[in-house]
Amino acid sequence: MKIIISPSKTMKIQGQTILKNQALLYPEKNQELLSLLQSFNKEELKSIMKIKNRLLDETYSNLQNYDNLPFFKAFDAFYGLVYKGLQKELYHEEEYEYINKNIVILDAFYGLLLPGNLIKQYRLDMKMKIGVNLYQFWDVTPYFKDEQIINLASQEFSKMINHKKMVNISFLEHRGDSYVNLTTYSKQARGKFLNFLIINKITEISAFQKFNEDNYTFNKELSSDLEFVFTR
Repeated sequence: MKIIISPSKTMKIQGQTILKNQALLYPEKNQELLSLLQSFNKEELKSIMKIKNRLLDETYSNLQNYDNLPFFKAFDAFYGLVYKGLQKELYHEEEYEYINKNIVILDAFYGLLLPGNLIKQYRLDMKMKIGVNLYQFWDVTPYFKDEQIINLASQEFSKMINHKKMVNISFLEHRGDSYVNLTTYSKQARGKFLNFLIINKITEISAFQKFNEDNYTFNKELSSDLEFVFTR
């Protein structure tokens, strides 16, 4: 089983965990993208990434001085809403063994990241127009072979994979006469669900239905074999 998650634009440089170091899966393609991004001047980056002022200065500087930036383990570095749902203070060796074995981060700059991959601070998403179609550039589906994939990634990143054995996990809010996907709540719930998998070392899909945090419950009527829907 492989659990796929998205990266986050927010990265927080923090202490290293006991995750084992893992080699990058696509170092040559990562270097190709780095060279392309380094070729853009500051005004071009401003237009491509829709950033300005301090963030633009920082992003441009990081690209031009990339070789000198410090390394951080991928699973430690990201700090968006999904990652804030993880109770890392409760994780010990068994939890990190589960993380190392089961989690894969889909990424626009690195393709696929294993939790212990050493990465540097960067900024890139799949929708940025850099002269390369990143969905075509990253042919990552073969990595998963016949693995059962559990999709906790956003649509932007999960579109990188075309796999017949992918189970999608959704979190919907009841509004009026229907259920809707609200991005902020969905991200928070995906983090809580990932934490639930890690804490309980879950490897069987049948156990997913036990998740009931933040008033979410498994909705059997909206679910199917490849679509697990939780509602509140």
